[in-house]
Amino acid sequence: MKGAQLESKPTSAYFGAVAALATMHDKLPLIAPAMTETLGMTVETSHVDTDRLGTFTGDVARPGNAWDTAVAKARLGMAATGSRLGLASEGTFGPSPALPFITAATELVVFVDDDRAIVVGEAVIDYTVVSVAADVRPGDVIDDLLVRARFGEHCLIVRPTIPSLNPIFKGIHDRRVLDRAIRDCAAASPDGHAHIETDLRAHHCPTRRPVIAAAAQRLAARLAVCCPTCATPGWGIVRVERGVPCRHCQRMVLIPSADVLGCPACRTERTEPRPGSTFADPGECEWCNP
Repeated sequence: MKGAQLESKPTSAYFGAVAALATMHDKLPLIAPAMTETLGMTVETSHVDTDRLGTFTGDVARPGNAWDTAVAKARLGMAATGSRLGLASEGTFGPSPALPFITAATELVVFVDDDRAIVVGEAVIDYTVVSVAADVRPGDVIDDLLVRARFGEHCLIVRPTIPSLNPIFKGIHDRRVLDRAIRDCAAASPDGHAHIETDLRAHHCPTRRPVIAAAAQRLAARLAVCCPTCATPGWGIVRVERGVPCRHCQRMVLIPSADVLGCPACRTERTEPRPGSTFADPGECEWCNP
């Protein structure tokens, strides 16, 4: 196992502890620094086959949601190393919850602590991760597509237009290899096209990497805070309450009004109103500003 160097930092509940990070895609430098710098925890890579829990291309279906998959990954790493502490991340791409016509990348990082019987996670949503997809024929001019894909810096995947067909080529960063893959996949497709998409695996998609690191930083900061009741690490926001009266018409506007903080162990909760959440601006009200 490859480890991140432990630094001398103020004590935390995890100071001196060692956690296994399950990854095939070079996530150690993204996740370990926050854990080491904030908690004094050492993180070591557990090289397990996380692809068995799903791939971005869908050639292996993800059996559960992002949370379940990330926890399952962490447990694979823990089982492989015998560690009682595990880390893993999972990324999802789809319509933004707030802006359905914009694609959002959500990066989740979870921490499993079997000694305390807790699972804690934090996520970051980002709109800057490069992600393109197109069906092309051999000989098509695709220079604009490659510019948008930031090809060379980011890798591409090519496959037939019917996902169940082979071949599939991943991690492409060379134009000659790309052209050859397009020809082979178009020949295997009934419509004579090949499907090109961004290779979203973390080691081939540089714009994903800072988002994963940001989620790890949020998780480390959360693990540094202990429950005021039982002193278990991981105190933080467990849900958001919504509903603020419009200043003009008094109807309820479904914007965040308070954060509910909670403990992953004893389930203690505390509600903290958000600053300025007494009234909503009429501009946010669907009645005053339809």
